[in-house]
Amino acid sequence: MSERSTAERITFHEGREILEVDFSGLAFRGGADVDAFYDEIEARLGETGSRWYFLVNYEHCEIAPEAWATFAERGKRANITHGLGTARFGVNVEVRESIRSHARSAQFRANLFESRDAAILALADMRKRHQTAGAASAESFLKVEDVLLRFGGVTALENVGFSVHPGEVFSIIGPNGAGKTSMLNVVSGFYRPTSGRILFEGQDRTHLKTFEAARLGFARTFQNIALFRGMSTLDNIMAGRLLKMKYNFLTDALYLGPAQKEEIRHREFVERIIDFLEIQAIRRTPVGRLPYGLQKRVELARALAMEPKVLLLDEPMAGMNLEEKEDMARFVLDVNDQFGTTVVLIEHDMSVVMDISNHVVVLDHGVKIAEGTPDEVRNDPVVIRAYLGEG
Repeated sequence: MSERSTAERITFHEGREILEVDFSGLAFRGGADVDAFYDEIEARLGETGSRWYFLVNYEHCEIAPEAWATFAERGKRANITHGLGTARFGVNVEVRESIRSHARSAQFRANLFESRDAAILALADMRKRHQTAGAASAESFLKVEDVLLRFGGVTALENVGFSVHPGEVFSIIGPNGAGKTSMLNVVSGFYRPTSGRILFEGQDRTHLKTFEAARLGFARTFQNIALFRGMSTLDNIMAGRLLKMKYNFLTDALYLGPAQKEEIRHREFVERIIDFLEIQAIRRTPVGRLPYGLQKRVELARALAMEPKVLLLDEPMAGMNLEEKEDMARFVLDVNDQFGTTVVLIEHDMSVVMDISNHVVVLDHGVKIAEGTPDEVRNDPVVIRAYLGEG
């Protein structure tokens, strides 16, 4: 370890709510080294009684393979207990790949930046989004009020209500046939509720059509992949920009100056999404030739191309293997953290839901049976009975 003490490597910037941690030049040889450093960090954080944005310097930091499990676990725990968001910089190639790998498996946000200035700017953006979200109430964002949905004599949803706060990962769970997808269809405008209301940013949007909901800022992925299989990855994602395009058919057909400039702007935006989701190698590949997990990622990319305020994800990890699930969970967290997008998620993998969600609602046979934090829902006896039976 370096001659500088651990205490000297921990700096609080109170005006910006940033805790700066300096790992530069350190060599973590095993779990004991990691625990010694993080014990000091958590003790100092506990004394403040506040939550902080973490700015972490990894320049010339070495982390031995046998230290990584402890390093990832302690870092994640510090973030959950005391953190508001993390930005890392100065990370060499080897450590960068290890961080990304552990981000996938432990479902935390990698948030890697080239310089300290870039990392500070990212934290400033996070802070601004959180302040905006904190100032907004559920009344002014997304609220479902007493939604009843009937198909003939079948009741799919019975007086379901909940509020989604801006900037959170909100999950809807329940056994098969619980009404989860029906709820998402109501929120997205695909179904009209028999009664009840959907409020978004303080306005009643219960009876809007799907394209009107999309213009308001809702984007959607589906249980069954809904892509243009003969088109390339790039073209599928570009399809998500259609609502953002302003020029008419004639200028587009003649490819006149304004239309050309507009397409270039949209293409640049799409390329950023491609880089963000790490699908550069398949940008020209027809999606019908891609494996299932990558098709799911392309569908997420197309939804992100719409620049949604609310991203509705219907079982985005269904049918995936473990590695693909880890990747998708990481991307959901990154979308939420880096873009500030509110996520409403339906997912059957409870380990994923409990790890990445801020709030969970449980449906069973169209009725809301529980709501709360992941820990509250996990330990609710009514939820346990719904999943496991009376026993």
